[in-house]
Amino acid sequence: MAAEAVLEAGGTIDKFLGDAVMAWFNAPVAQADHALRAARAAWAMRQSVEGLHAEMGPTMHLSFGIGLHSGEALLGLVGSERRLDYTAIGDSVNTAKRLQEHARPGQILLSRATLDQIDGRVEVRSLPELELEGKQQKVEVLELLGPP
Repeated sequence: MAAEAVLEAGGTIDKFLGDAVMAWFNAPVAQADHALRAARAAWAMRQSVEGLHAEMGPTMHLSFGIGLHSGEALLGLVGSERRLDYTAIGDSVNTAKRLQEHARPGQILLSRATLDQIDGRVEVRSLPELELEGKQQKVEVLELLGPP
């Protein structure tokens, strides 16, 4: 469901990491509305899982959280001659992952950098700033409350 939501919104799936999906937008083709596309994909994932929960017993429910952050990343082949991956690396990737780690089940967390690109097109609620691993300063965090 997550992969379908990302692809439907025009994103690129980087990899599956256990029960997680890493994806990016705005590459390899530029997308002026990449942050909005990411928010739409996140919302679609949430809706898909809620629909699945309606069909399954409570013991089968999935628990997931989503983190969205916008920023620069290095995109390309990473690894060695024996093992290469086409992936994204950098602080923005790490920040998105840290937001995801703080998300409660079913929650979609956005950084201010992402909201600044889609403000007025989504309903959000401010949350307390978070201290994220690897960051010198606290990060402003918002929760996506309504569909983009």
